[in-house]
Amino acid sequence: MNKVFLINETVIFEPELRRLGSLASYPERAVTLHGPVNECLAQLLEHNGEVLTQRYLFSAVWEKQGAVVTTNALYQTISSIRKALKAAGLADDVVKTLPKAGFKCIARVVSGERDNFIKPQKISADPVLIAPSSEQTEAFVGATKTSPKRLWPYWVALLLFILSCSVLYQTWKYEEPIFARYHPVGQMNGCTVFSSWYDRDKSQSAFEALSGRYPFSCHEGENAYLTLNHAQRGVTVLICDNNPQKSATRCRSIYYKQQYNENK
Repeated sequence: MNKVFLINETVIFEPELRRLGSLASYPERAVTLHGPVNECLAQLLEHNGEVLTQRYLFSAVWEKQGAVVTTNALYQTISSIRKALKAAGLADDVVKTLPKAGFKCIARVVSGERDNFIKPQKISADPVLIAPSSEQTEAFVGATKTSPKRLWPYWVALLLFILSCSVLYQTWKYEEPIFARYHPVGQMNGCTVFSSWYDRDKSQSAFEALSGRYPFSCHEGENAYLTLNHAQRGVTVLICDNNPQKSATRCRSIYYKQQYNENK
């Protein structure tokens, strides 16, 4: 089911499509949200009235994607949520910051399917056909006799349109979830291990070395994702009870601040 949220009876949010907008002009004037902003807003609405800690949001929004971010990135994301809600027509500040506690959504939230909130436009079963007038017929005939030399700008525009569609198709075709590019390493410490590195032997050695420094194990059915973070100069081990791309997945992460080089 494509779950949709109605906020304070005026704003509609579709997490699956990353769309947010006023109910009165949805979806024509809806805006598309950035990935972390979309996921963070979905978590706040899903747990409306509850206090979500920084630790919870780090895990639910970023770490299950294999990313490690700072507290400043979280506050920027919350600020972007407030701006997007205001732009969509929500006058009230429904996302509250609770010092030393976390964040809380205090909106009136109703969830359901899209058709529960947006009624499809009705199309007449018996369309009325209007015959063209003689003047329109003559104008059409005259247009078909236009000199080919005057048509070349239209052919150029058509060619550019086709090229643009081709670029968009190639971009869409190769877009895939982050963890789909991880390579299977094998069963270790009860975990089904996947790694962002290409070398399986080096991935196994690194996993054994890390688990020796901070012993951990997996429950039945859990996967461990080994990620080399070049920017942070360390390694992250993300342990999840399901596919990390699913919103209901629970993950825990361990970050080792030590540089590994897969090319050694």
